[in-house]
Amino acid sequence: MLKLIRTLAILMLLCFASFPKATEAASLYEHQNTTVSATQTVEDVVVIGGDASIAGTVTNTVVIVGGDVRVRSSAHIKGAVVIIGGDLILEDGADVTNDVVNVSFDSATVNSLVLGSGLMIGYGAVKLAASLLMLILPVLIVLIGKRKADAFLDRYRHTPRGKLFAAGFFTGLMLAAVSVLLLLSIVGIPFILLVVLLALAALSIGLTIVSQTLGDQIRGTADKPEWMRAGAGAIMIVSAMNVPFVGGCLFLALLTYSLGIAMSWTVSKLRRR
Repeated sequence: MLKLIRTLAILMLLCFASFPKATEAASLYEHQNTTVSATQTVEDVVVIGGDASIAGTVTNTVVIVGGDVRVRSSAHIKGAVVIIGGDLILEDGADVTNDVVNVSFDSATVNSLVLGSGLMIGYGAVKLAASLLMLILPVLIVLIGKRKADAFLDRYRHTPRGKLFAAGFFTGLMLAAVSVLLLLSIVGIPFILLVVLLALAALSIGLTIVSQTLGDQIRGTADKPEWMRAGAGAIMIVSAMNVPFVGGCLFLALLTYSLGIAMSWTVSKLRRR
């Protein structure tokens, strides 16, 4: 029995020795120079910080980061080839049946990445600052204004919203037309800044009214100070404004409503005079 087992083992070793060249591997993940010989078949090749020489078969993807890749004439790559920070050397006869993506880190690419990163960081910083400002402004207006703010807020909280939105819509169109005319001359730029400041002032008032109205609808805030109710409403508004697309629509609606309040207040003052 032992002799039979030993004989079978020797035969198996001889069989493997007679086919030493064909190699199967699931994937190759290396941090050094890597070679896939002509007799190898692998699923994926991922090399970081080294070069790759592929002469065999890759059934999926080849990814090279920080190195070059040479695809030999005997190579068969059935997936995509992605090179980041390196070069592709493709010999005649090589079979690459999918896309080749080569991202080089030259000066133009680096400058683009730096510029894009800076814009993203700057946009995030501006968005964060605007969110904090929208949280603080309603609370400050209610605290500082006291009785005058209360009378003003109560007056426009009970004004028909449709009327205010209509007035704000036409006011926005008028301000946009005036701004376009002012842009045609350099002298008009300071006036555009003044228009923007007035719109921001109107927006802060409209934000305070909406925040306090929403704060009154929250359970458990009936016995709270007005500034706390305004802060709770502002949190709801800012949270909704940070939702993509919904936030933009909400901001335009709030701006239109605020401009309507500003126009209504201006008309009432002119009538009194």
